Amino acid sequence: MSDHERDQFQIGRAAPRASGPNAERSPASGVAAEARRRIGRDLRLLYAGVLNQPLPERLTRLVDELAAQDRSTEGTR
Repeated sequence: MSDHERDQFQIGRAAPRASGPNAERSPASGVAAEARRRIGRDLRLLYAGVLNQPLPERLTRLVDELAAQDRSTEGTR
């Protein structure tokens, strides 16, 4: 069985339920819930500055042009 076939086979199977000290692990990822929360928090902190930066004017212009094109083609549908 190839790796791809094995992956496809695994996708269709139900993951076993964890019990005991590993009960809070996600069956799909194997990562504990607390670790996922910590990673999520750290990523939000890391990217908060990027999200607060203004979009470059070139990108804003492009989005405006695409929106205008979309509005002009809506009447022809």
